[in-house]
Amino acid sequence: MAVVDIDNGHFLVHEVVARVERHEVARRIRVFLERVEHLLDGPIWIEAPVLAGVRNVQSTIKVAQTTGIVHAVLAQTHEVAVSSWKKRTVGQGNASKPQVRDWLDEAHPDIARMCRGNQDLYDAACIALYGRAVQQELEASGLAALRAGARTD
Repeated sequence: MAVVDIDNGHFLVHEVVARVERHEVARRIRVFLERVEHLLDGPIWIEAPVLAGVRNVQSTIKVAQTTGIVHAVLAQTHEVAVSSWKKRTVGQGNASKPQVRDWLDEAHPDIARMCRGNQDLYDAACIALYGRAVQQELEASGLAALRAGARTD
């Protein structure tokens, strides 16, 4: 699991569930949440767990459990499907890993440099960009609604 705070330039990587014994997961989740606590005052965008073939069922279950814990512990979490963030950022919902990397390298080279070639960070950065765009749209539509309401009073 990787966390990226685009606005403040924080890139934190913490592997929580991959190749970890069951008894170790809770400890790693606690450490993860401690490391990102300073980022938790705003909305958090989380990639929805994906089942990518029969051989990955156990990994998907662990990711889904971890995601559930994060949703339960944090107040402002939003789950986003892989195809949604890829469509919004890269422009293609079924973009491959190299296409995601190439897009971020070209569109946001400063952010891409901080990813240091780590695909998890590339994905997390794109999810953060997706979340920021959605938040900006919500804020803009809220301001527009407030302005429209103010005009009718």
